[in-house]
Parts: sequence; C-alpha cells; structure tokens
Amino acid sequence: MRTTIRDIAEYCGVSEGTVDRAINNRFGISEKTKKRILDAASELNYVPNYTGRSLATGSTKTIGIICFDLYNNFFPQLIDTIEARAKENGYFIYLILTHKDFELEEEGLKYLVSRQVDGIILFPVGVGADYVKFLKGTDIPVVTIYNRISSDFSFVGVNDRQAMKDAVDYIVSRNYKRVIYLTPDITAQEKKCLNTYTLRQRQNGYLDGMKAYGMEPMIIQGSSMERLETVNACLDNSVKTACLCMCDSYALKIMDFFKEKGVSVPDQVGLMGYDDIDSLRYIRPRLTTIKYSVQRMGEIIFDTLFDVIKTQAKKKHMLEYQIVEGETIV
Repeated sequence: MRTTIRDIAEYCGVSEGTVDRAINNRFGISEKTKKRILDAASELNYVPNYTGRSLATGSTKTIGIICFDLYNNFFPQLIDTIEARAKENGYFIYLILTHKDFELEEEGLKYLVSRQVDGIILFPVGVGADYVKFLKGTDIPVVTIYNRISSDFSFVGVNDRQAMKDAVDYIVSRNYKRVIYLTPDITAQEKKCLNTYTLRQRQNGYLDGMKAYGMEPMIIQGSSMERLETVNACLDNSVKTACLCMCDSYALKIMDFFKEKGVSVPDQVGLMGYDDIDSLRYIRPRLTTIKYSVQRMGEIIFDTLFDVIKTQAKKKHMLEYQIVEGETIV
C-alpha cells in the first residue's frame, strides 16, 4: 500500500501536522525533528500526493511549455535551461510540441488547462483577436517567447529587427556589394494565418539595412533545392556577395549546399546566421552569426513566468545580443 502522512506520523511518534510541516518545509519544527521525519519518509518510500496538495495550496507546482518542434538546436537548448530553472524552484514541466500547427497548439493549451498548470511558456503559432480572447479565457499566466501575440501577455525576446540590421551593417562594412536574405516561407505561413512575428522582424531588419545603403534587396523564401539553386544562380565572381540567413540552421543547410556545388565559403560567397546554436562549435569554417545567451534567456523566461504567477503583472524583457566574428564573412 502507498505510504501516507499518517503512516509516517505513527512511525515517528509525532502528529500528522508535524509531518506536514517537515515535508512542506514549513516553520514550527526543529531541524532535528524535520531530519528524522524526512529520513523516515525516504525509508518508507513516501511519494507526496500532489493532487491533494494542489487542492490545499492552489498550486500544482507544474508549468507547461508549448514549443514548435525540436529540430532547431536552439529550442532544446532553451527548454533544457527552463527545465533546470523550474526544478530549482520546485516545479515540474509538461512539454508539448505543435509542429507549427494551430490546432495542435489549441489542443495542447486545453490539455494544460485541464492539468491546472500554474503557468504556460508559449512559442505561439496562433495570432489575432480571437486567439487573444481564447488565451485570456484560460485564466492561466502566459509568457510568450519567439513570437509576440499582443501586449496583453508578457514577452521575452531579442530586438530581432535591430539585430538583423546590424548584421547588414557588419556585412557591408566588409565590402560586400550584394546581400541575399534566406528565410522560411513567410507568405505561405501567413496564408495559413500563422504567427510570423519573429520572421517578419528579422526580415524587416534586413530590409532596413538594405534601404540604408541604397542596395537592392533580394529575398529567397523557403529552403527547397529549387530555391537554393536560385541562390547559386545569383553568384557572380565580379560582385562580392554574402548570404544572410534568418537562423543558423538555414545557414548550415546552405553551407552544405555550397559544398556539394563546389562553391567555397567564404572565398566565393560570404555567409552569416543568427542564434549561435550549440552545434556551431563543430562546424568549419566557423559561422559568423548573432549571439545572445540562451542560458540567460531560459532563466529569464522562467523567472518572468514565476513573477507573473505571483503578481499577475505584465512584463517585457529584451536580451542583449552581439555579433560573433567567425570565418564566413571576410
């Protein structure tokens, strides 16, 4: 049979209230007695009844994370940091992947509501007034990351627009005369009414930079072989050209493509990414990219949600970033 607080109380010769204070780290009990009770709980294989505890405290000590997928190394790194921070504060997590499908996101949100999580960290796919109304109707604190929804929800991120403009500045300062921008298919995602906030911010930063230098923008959406062949066709040895990618995973894909085509990076074309994902340490030539601390971002995301759970106050936190000078822009 499952060990109960009553069993521990009888075993230690104390009241159930004393056992409760020891297990829940409450005041009104000596350290010696607390240690004796906790040792007994371990010996008797006691497992707390979190459902009962949540009824008493109004907290399940759980949070939900709803993320797109785990293909991009950035997401596993970030989730690992959030989980570690949550654990430090006595929280467990539910992880739900949407694969950028709004119906799966909505289903995941409803599941987390049914589990009575204390808060939700959301990489949103949804967008629009109806979606905002739905989220607010859950009555659960939400912090958004990557994509913004509205000022009704706390947000943690980076000034992507300025960062991408700075990337253009950096590339042009190295005497590149043509900058090609590679990004996921924003148009296709918007036709599906999906949230493209970050994609748009980064692309707009590129456009800001090109406008500032009076350069003709060239945007290639999607990463199919046909689209990559378009990039290859644009290379001209008489014009120093660089490819600026929406994220590092795109940059690595085009780096592989160039290797297959016998195109040398950076001798024949420059290449720059965004995110400074962990796997870049193994890639040669070292990718020039934009870096922000994923460790710090994960900590801030959980801390922000923790504050919102306690205070209901809306918060916005923008992390600092920097350009990492690799070997692909020269």
